Amino acid sequence: MKTTESCSACRGSGWLVETENSVEAVVPCPECRPKEGLKKLLQKAAIPPRYFDRGFEEYSWHHKLQEQAQLRAIAYVEDFPNVPRGLLFAGPCGVGKTHLSVAILKTLIQEKHVHGQFVDEAELLRRLQYSYGPNSPETEREVMLPLSEVELLVWDDLGTGRPTDWVRETIRTVLNHRYTYNKATILSTNWPLKPQAAKSPTSRSKTEAMQNTLAERIGRRLFSRIMEMCEIIEMDGPDFRTDIHKEGHDFEKKTRRRQETGEKRQSKTDN
Repeated sequence: MKTTESCSACRGSGWLVETENSVEAVVPCPECRPKEGLKKLLQKAAIPPRYFDRGFEEYSWHHKLQEQAQLRAIAYVEDFPNVPRGLLFAGPCGVGKTHLSVAILKTLIQEKHVHGQFVDEAELLRRLQYSYGPNSPETEREVMLPLSEVELLVWDDLGTGRPTDWVRETIRTVLNHRYTYNKATILSTNWPLKPQAAKSPTSRSKTEAMQNTLAERIGRRLFSRIMEMCEIIEMDGPDFRTDIHKEGHDFEKKTRRRQETGEKRQSKTDN
């Protein structure tokens, strides 16, 4: 986001503090913030269609850590832009990390006209690789620059890329810039932050446990910086995509069977 230091209203911050009923609230400066419609801001955010309707109201929790994560995400939105750090949602698959990340992004766009962008790590790496080809519609710089400069970045599935030197350098370039310039960043990862207990006491098992961590995936130096730039939100619970979704289907099947059985019994009784 670009503002002007000559703005007499907000002094170049892009934000104003207003008081209503003795309650202070931070609102966008109407003088110097870009006056873009919500529709355009949401389009620029590049939220995938699967997640576009995900908000705080649609989030259902089944574990205490999920409830705590939702409350912290809501508080983050309320406090923005007066937030000292970003957030890192860490936990297994299907517990709602992406859902809450997108809910933060959408709500800040809709309520505070924040300029934000969503990026999936695997998709980003694919776009970058394609950008090096002769028929690419975009250059590497055109892909990377918005991620470095946007006001709020949501980076999904951190560490999912194969940990090559190129992948690590790509991630480091963006996140290091955001770290240096204090730009708000929301991250999510499936990789554990600490080594998990080895299933067997052998040295090989212990080594594998050490390797299967976020620090080993992205590099210890960047991991250290992320620990400083983000508040850790640990999550746990059943996998919504498999456990809960399957339970819902099973319940629907059982309900239909009971209805069909009842209809058959009623038909025999009538006859």
